[in-house]
Amino acid sequence: MGRFDFGKVDDFEKHIELSIPNFLTLDNIFKHVTHEFAQPESTVVDLGCSTGRFLSGLTQIEECKYVGIDTVDMETRRDNFLFVEADVEKWLEEQLRNKAVLSVIVSMFFLQFLGGEKRARVLNLIRNHIELGAKLLVAEKVFLEDSRLQSLIHRLHIQEKRKGFTEKEILDKDLQLSVSMFCKQELELEAELKQLGAVTKVWQSYNFMGYVVQ
Repeated sequence: MGRFDFGKVDDFEKHIELSIPNFLTLDNIFKHVTHEFAQPESTVVDLGCSTGRFLSGLTQIEECKYVGIDTVDMETRRDNFLFVEADVEKWLEEQLRNKAVLSVIVSMFFLQFLGGEKRARVLNLIRNHIELGAKLLVAEKVFLEDSRLQSLIHRLHIQEKRKGFTEKEILDKDLQLSVSMFCKQELELEAELKQLGAVTKVWQSYNFMGYVVQ
């Protein structure tokens, strides 16, 4: 992926837009939902915030804290939010201990990079926050239940990526994700989310899904 310097804001964000079809629509929907549910004297948090694009683009309300959590070393980030370099699990635990009020928790293609037990612990902490009134906005790539359709959608997605990437870049990225990203079957993911609260799908593009859990 030599054409992209992932330490730079513009390169990283352009890469995401080229990799996830209709990403800007998802981003816009999640921003509107966040604005709808954000409350004064609470925190809106983006788990795995990377460049901070989502938080910095929000219409912010007074007396609400906007926090981005990540461990990725970026050369630069956008501003207009508080960046915290921390382990997500430990940060969520700390908020519970301190009785901090989280109104919105955002995870855009972050949770799927957590392995089994780590993911389960983080989701359990998120469930605790949802029980206290938080809303979870989560987007993930999934495998469709029908293997034939999954194969077709995968081929169409590859065709779409050819508009912005070379064949080598596509192959290199697929190999990288095959060992770092843990995708679930669509129904498996939805069942998992239903353990946290009421689930509403608000966006889909190819086999990428976006949900609100409350």
